[in-house]
Amino acid sequence: MSRIKIDREHQLSDQERREALDELAAYLDSIGAVLSRDGDRLVFSGRGYEGSVVVAPGVARGTIKLGLLARPFRGQLERAINEQLEVRLSEH
Repeated sequence: MSRIKIDREHQLSDQERREALDELAAYLDSIGAVLSRDGDRLVFSGRGYEGSVVVAPGVARGTIKLGLLARPFRGQLERAINEQLEVRLSEH
């Protein structure tokens, strides 16, 4: 499996971190992902991918594993993820 790693610093408050995870969970749910959440950690899986993200104080970290069919789109997916992280983690 191909992997996308996420490691970003941020200055979000506790409330903003919860809101960021809520937004991510809502988006993943809208594309049919299966989700579970434990505090600051969100675990998800869908057709051709699985992963987890932790938005802890000062840092957002995660890993997304891409299945065989999603591998050709790794570059596109990674760019889109990083663009969204930039927006979500810097706008607050």
